[in-house]
Amino acid sequence: MKLMNFYLDKEVHVGVVTEQGVADLTAAVNACECEDCKALGKMETLIAAGEEGKKKAAQIAQEAKKLNLDDLTFAPVVTEPEKIFCIGLNYLAHAMEGGGRLPVVPEVFSKFNTALAAHNESIPLPAAGSRFDYEAELVIVIGKQAKCVSKEEALDYVYGYTVGNDLTAREQQGRVSQWLIGKSPDKFGPVGPCIVTKDAIDGGNLPIHLWCNGELRQDSNTNDLIFDIPTIVSYISQFVTMKPGDLIFTGTCAGVISGMKLEPDQKPWLKPGDEVIVEIEGIGKLRNVMA
Repeated sequence: MKLMNFYLDKEVHVGVVTEQGVADLTAAVNACECEDCKALGKMETLIAAGEEGKKKAAQIAQEAKKLNLDDLTFAPVVTEPEKIFCIGLNYLAHAMEGGGRLPVVPEVFSKFNTALAAHNESIPLPAAGSRFDYEAELVIVIGKQAKCVSKEEALDYVYGYTVGNDLTAREQQGRVSQWLIGKSPDKFGPVGPCIVTKDAIDGGNLPIHLWCNGELRQDSNTNDLIFDIPTIVSYISQFVTMKPGDLIFTGTCAGVISGMKLEPDQKPWLKPGDEVIVEIEGIGKLRNVMA
């Protein structure tokens, strides 16, 4: 199943992407007399409803009003995650282009919720930042509360996957050991265009690409992750309780601007007007323009 968030009359609606168009799930459940269906009209509570909620949403979507995808304004696929985790240096080739230091355990950092942005949304580059970079990433969407789960059961706690771009202010990131400020400027965590549930794709074997102004810069596959999806979910859960709708950016592959063999002032850092498109097979393309 493919799910998305979109704006309608300044409110966020959940849509189910079908061959006939986008079924407005929120409008359909709001018109329904069944109180149990109301929770399906918001992405976080739909996710928390699990398999039963997904089945019910699929049934409702069959009869719901269909909208033209091209006419919709996207919202972030999750608008109120309690936590946004990110994993650093999680592709071998990326670790090598960054100096060759290999992580011993998943290197976890975070972004604030204000870093969220949607497909097709413009990304303001902060005046106080510099050396702006992209990072194409597969993003895990947590499906149920996860605490101290094993690697063997970790996928049971995954709801699905989306596409992310872990935008980074490299100069700020490199000044200190803690990456938060360099990773969390407003809208520096776009996600979308949709969530694909885990039954529809294999998150551990997906081609991933990034284009900047039409030039292919990153070209890899999620099967090259140093720490795979079960390892990441299990590891984080040993320390932090994850909730439905929490996001995990799983790391980026080789091809980032900071890894280019050029002097820092010669590298093509992102600037206003640059278009960045991240594509993951089976999920779709996430497009943003810097502003």
